[in-house]
Amino acid sequence: MTRKSLPTRSTQLMAILAVLAAPCAMLAAAESKRAADPFAGAFFPPELVLLARDQLALTPQQLEAFHARMQQAQTRSDELRPRLARETAALATLAKREKVDEAAIVAQLDKVLAVERELKHLQVGLLSATKNLLTPEQQAKLRELAKDGGAQLIEATRTRLTEKVNRVKEGAQKWADSGRDPSAILKTMEEQVKPLLDAGKVIQAEAELDRLLQRLTADAK
Repeated sequence: MTRKSLPTRSTQLMAILAVLAAPCAMLAAAESKRAADPFAGAFFPPELVLLARDQLALTPQQLEAFHARMQQAQTRSDELRPRLARETAALATLAKREKVDEAAIVAQLDKVLAVERELKHLQVGLLSATKNLLTPEQQAKLRELAKDGGAQLIEATRTRLTEKVNRVKEGAQKWADSGRDPSAILKTMEEQVKPLLDAGKVIQAEAELDRLLQRLTADAK
């Protein structure tokens, strides 16, 4: 059987792994706010925990609880943010009037602050739950990983994603060799994985890669 080569665009995915410097930028930005943050050094960004899950040796139970809590917080956050936008727009409308109704604008400000307060509660609640899921040893390990600006973690994540991208490419090539059409796999890589990596959304990109690998593995059985 003649070996079919995959489209060359799939090989271009390797170049976008450079965006894995995003976690480093995240850590640097967090550091710049440390002086004004009463929680500075107390909690761990959930994204950082997910990136370091291999180094932390998170158990399946920890990951399941972590994902459940993140999903809960994300669902409620998605509900609140449009409401915050509406209330903020209404506040801006009141403020831009030629003659301001003081009572109305203060009442509207309270509505904006109420939504912001709930969002902050969600954030602190997720941070607290994340920390409580980690053992003291895992917390110490995570602080060690973040100490150098996350360089070790970034390199480990880069290596892991590179390996997964290669595995997806190899699996798609096997499909092509066997006469199967790998275009759906390549389309997902191009239209979903690549944009996520370009945007620095490493965690979401890795989740998509994992789904592709599960599909390739299941179909190989």
